[in-house]
Amino acid sequence: MSRAKPSVLALGVAAACLPILAGSLIRAKVTDAGPGRRLVRLRGHRRIGDQEYLDFDPDGFAAHPGRLSMRAASGGELVVLGPAAGGTSPAAGAVVRRMVERGSASHIIREGKGQLSGHLGETPADFGFAAEELMIRGLPAWVIPSSAHSTVWVIHVHGLGSSRSQCLRGVAAFAALGYTCLLPSYRTSLDLSPTPARSHLGVSEWKDIEAARRYALEHGASRILFVGWSLGASIVLRTIEQCRAESTAGVLLVSPALDWPAIITAQLQRAGCPGFLARLLPHTVNLVRPRGEPIIRWREMPGTFMHKHSSIPTMIFHGTEDHSVPVELSRAFASRESHPVGFVEFEDSHHTLEFNSAPQLWKKSVQAWCRSLGLEAAHEDSTDPVSEAK
Repeated sequence: MSRAKPSVLALGVAAACLPILAGSLIRAKVTDAGPGRRLVRLRGHRRIGDQEYLDFDPDGFAAHPGRLSMRAASGGELVVLGPAAGGTSPAAGAVVRRMVERGSASHIIREGKGQLSGHLGETPADFGFAAEELMIRGLPAWVIPSSAHSTVWVIHVHGLGSSRSQCLRGVAAFAALGYTCLLPSYRTSLDLSPTPARSHLGVSEWKDIEAARRYALEHGASRILFVGWSLGASIVLRTIEQCRAESTAGVLLVSPALDWPAIITAQLQRAGCPGFLARLLPHTVNLVRPRGEPIIRWREMPGTFMHKHSSIPTMIFHGTEDHSVPVELSRAFASRESHPVGFVEFEDSHHTLEFNSAPQLWKKSVQAWCRSLGLEAAHEDSTDPVSEAK
């Protein structure tokens, strides 16, 4: 009997330490603002006439609909790839084949692998836009000016582990209406460093977006639309809640990361964690905090418990194959709001790849939404935004 006591004590200590350890690990994972590290291997490459093609496995991310980009594992320039097409490899059978549309793939070919993403350019110039590079509150930002002196400004806010360039593919639909677009960075952006500080999930970052809003108002904006991508959606809603203003005309949420406990629970369950434990563990993230890191109170997070969301006109774009933020969360958000929330689902689209999978649906939905808000459109052209990218 006496020999059993140390074992019972050890089990008790282990049980007590488990939530602390799990909470620390979950917090570290969720707040990691560094770039993605998932590499995709090439199955081959070939040149057909004047065009170069890269081949990939047919059952991976490379098969995602629409245009994508790739960067070599060790870095280098962004290579834009055309939509996926079927092909054959003499040695291995069926492959997904993508044409190199812009950039040199030599670095990728030499390494045999790289990082795929939905970014379709790195600067406004890659999309044919003239832009001003400026600093807001000591942080870099781009302003793409109105082509028709419109007083409507659109503030695009990127997501976790990303940079301003994430939002560039979505700009053309707003620019076609003659609106000025502002793409700010915030304190945990990759724009500042390839190894940025840990994300605060919007607890502090919203202040940088509020500074961008004030800049817009000071430089001619009378009506402001916000576009928030993933974590950027939560940051945008927090900005609106903290600083309510009549100038805010609406908010577009793209693959919105709003209900963080539910997002973490879904990820834990996907990894095999039992449901009851997966629902408990998100609430352990404050048990141990690194020095200087804020307390993250889920009940104060915009969209999590729905009691603080304002009546600002809202539109949601979300892909049906999003494995990072389940589309069911956006469906629930839209269905239980007291005011109407527009909702467009993009079939077969992964996280933040709605534009890539269906650029025309994106453009038509954006412009129909802007018309429904009664915002003036200086002009509205029918140019395919994809063709505008250089």
